[in-house]
Amino acid sequence: MSIKKDIEILCRLETQDADPDVFLAISYIDSSSKNRYELLPIELTLEERKAKIWLIKRGFPQHLLSNPLWKEILKKLRVPVTKTGTIVEKFGHFNNSYFLPDNSFIGPQEAHTVYLHPKKSIFRPNYSQSGSLEEWKEKVAASALHSTRIMMGLCTGLSGYVLKIVEVIENGGTNIFGQSSIGKTTVLKVTISFSGPRSNLQSWNQTDTAIEELAHGYNDGSIALDELKTLDQDDKEAAKKLTSMIYRLCSGIERNRSKNYKRDQNRWRVSIQSTGEYSLAELAEKSGSSRMKGEEVRVIDIPADAGQGMGIFESLPEEFTDSSTYAQYLDEQSQLFYGTPQVVFLERLIADLNAENPNTSVKDQLIEGMGLFRKRCGVDPKSGIEVRFANRFALAYAAGCLAVDYGVFPFTRKDVFKGISACYKAALSVKPESWEEKVKQYKSILAKYLSSNEFPALDSKDTWSKKEIEKYDGFSHTINNIQLIALKRDVVKDLMPTIYLNDVLSICRSKGYLLSDANGNNTRSITLNGEKVRFYCFVLPKDKESIKVVREKNQGYAAKKSGK
Repeated sequence: MSIKKDIEILCRLETQDADPDVFLAISYIDSSSKNRYELLPIELTLEERKAKIWLIKRGFPQHLLSNPLWKEILKKLRVPVTKTGTIVEKFGHFNNSYFLPDNSFIGPQEAHTVYLHPKKSIFRPNYSQSGSLEEWKEKVAASALHSTRIMMGLCTGLSGYVLKIVEVIENGGTNIFGQSSIGKTTVLKVTISFSGPRSNLQSWNQTDTAIEELAHGYNDGSIALDELKTLDQDDKEAAKKLTSMIYRLCSGIERNRSKNYKRDQNRWRVSIQSTGEYSLAELAEKSGSSRMKGEEVRVIDIPADAGQGMGIFESLPEEFTDSSTYAQYLDEQSQLFYGTPQVVFLERLIADLNAENPNTSVKDQLIEGMGLFRKRCGVDPKSGIEVRFANRFALAYAAGCLAVDYGVFPFTRKDVFKGISACYKAALSVKPESWEEKVKQYKSILAKYLSSNEFPALDSKDTWSKKEIEKYDGFSHTINNIQLIALKRDVVKDLMPTIYLNDVLSICRSKGYLLSDANGNNTRSITLNGEKVRFYCFVLPKDKESIKVVREKNQGYAAKKSGK
């Protein structure tokens, strides 16, 4: 029998510990006729009996351990090996490739030259696959078009793969909170199906050590932790444990629990997704404390309720009549189709990283996407805390856009922005001072614009054409004996980020500053020389009498529309 066929020396590896170990990476066909790869401690090549025992325990065919075959094998094991490999201590990005828990690589890394440290216990996520990418997109991912929370979950999960690339953002993530049976866990079930089966759904019921081991295992990926209430029955103790765990997760480095300095502490980069009935802020309050600013921007509270009476959903597919049935469907489908999206995403990502065009690098694309998100959401670039808070959403948006470009998501960049910006707004809404102050700020900007500009009077709708109107931002006009300023829609939208527009207009309508149409729409149709054009029709801020009349008219329109 050929020795070369049944045992092969692949490379020599040495750990980077203070007292390094040396191994030989070997391959052989075991007693079950399967290919096997093992790391043989090199000192065993000097102790025949121990070497035989070691091999037998690992399925090495016993008939090869008898002379003369054993002598040939031992001689082969003792030949100096010049080819070297690498011992690593975590999965994720390595050189220009991505190392997976099954010891395989996505990327150009030569096979069987990189191995996990054999003397360290490392948690291995299950990144197996079931079904096709197209099935996952149709049956599972499409739910993000009906739930901004699921969109946020999927894109937050993607953030973990690109933390190393962008470099400008720390470990962190989101906490989806709300009452029981609202759909919080459904978000996590859909999210983890991107990378693997349901077994990757973890509980918050962990020790500090266990949470570090999980984070280390999910390095350069995402960790999903369900139900904060499992931390501890005592609110104060739960809040104390939570603060410690979040700090550990976000620090990205294992706590040194030894009296002696530990040089090789575990490190990780990870995106965190959590659920609970209470927000992190509420848990802190229950314990008699409050969250620090730094904590608030690392793991951000997002209310699970999307505000449409359907829990996490804003809408439902046509074939479903209630949210609970749809959630059950997603529960089932996410257990049938999983894992393939991660493979496709990483294959494209690693290929792009290895074929980098310095003018359009992946990092530049991500940074540009983050900047675009912050700009469209009106984030103050001078406010460090505001930027850090928004960056969690901005990175999710940028990573989601990559997935769209790679064909992994069944929707558009516009859909991604709609979902992520809605969650950004929802997160700000549970920090009332942030959202309300912004809305007031943009309402004041609008009022100042109306008061400080002059607008031509539209005396006769028959003599003005749409083309003539285009020369101006707006015009003064009388409707139902009320003097109004009709502004073009684009003019108003240019005064504030899109996500604040509806709230500003809603306040203006309720206060009587904006005259709605009979159907309650924010714009009214004005006929110009036979052509209908819609405008925002505002009352001048100082016209108190007209404001009162408009407020009453708007209330009448709203009551008529609601049938009251």
